[in-house]
Amino acid sequence: MLIMPITLPALTEQVDVGVGTVDLLRAGRAGRAVCAAAFVLSAGALSACGGGSGSGSGSSAGTARTSEPSVAASSSAPAAHAKPLTEGRLKAAVITATDVPGLRADPSEDGSGAETQRITATSGGPACTEFLNAMSAYAGTYGSSAAVARGFTAQGPKGPVSILVSLVSHTSAAGAQRVIGDTRKSAKGCAHLTYDNGGSTRMNLAPLSLPVMGDDSTVTRAGVITGKQGICMITGLVRVGTVSLNIMVSGDRYYSGELQAIAKASVSKLEKVDPQVASTAS
Repeated sequence: MLIMPITLPALTEQVDVGVGTVDLLRAGRAGRAVCAAAFVLSAGALSACGGGSGSGSGSSAGTARTSEPSVAASSSAPAAHAKPLTEGRLKAAVITATDVPGLRADPSEDGSGAETQRITATSGGPACTEFLNAMSAYAGTYGSSAAVARGFTAQGPKGPVSILVSLVSHTSAAGAQRVIGDTRKSAKGCAHLTYDNGGSTRMNLAPLSLPVMGDDSTVTRAGVITGKQGICMITGLVRVGTVSLNIMVSGDRYYSGELQAIAKASVSKLEKVDPQVASTAS
């Protein structure tokens, strides 16, 4: 399937949502943050986040949606024989700006290293703590053995859009699958959360129903608020064998169509570079 250039056209749909910060999950793994070049909004602009290109928009990101993914995940169990990838192989498998037209590399957001620090939500309860740690693929829970992150920007209708693509290798495919399952489950039980990253950050979450990518996937949109600044962010978690991909797209609205294009390119490259992790859904 042809990956269309990311031209990020302006759309008219508006959704009431809190919006927020240039930092998401503080970077115990460098680059597990929302890109600093993200389009920054006033936290008071509660109608700023509209549906992006191809958006599955509808409800407020301050109210968690409980609908299941629109396409069933692969029924195949995670392959027990699949081997974890080394950091070197992850670096070879992560996309570059040339893999998706419209992307520009942002090396300032590049990083590596599995997340070894557990994050605790200061409000929202256990489900929100689970969401934060599943999103960051915390090694103590998910068996993360290596990780790389690559930052990109694209031009949106009102300014830059920031993209962060992370590949995390797990000691088993079951660990990678648990990242997807726990993120999907916890997002439904955590409409609002705060956590401390040197300052209080608030997130308003809403799971989205989008077609499954790779072996399994889940997508969440979030208004992220720190102080008086904010962003609109959409995040996709995708499993391909023993690898979990985390794609964050942040800007002035929710760019779900662009997220799916980047995810498709990421899955395709990962499978070509490392056929052993090829998704059962391919």
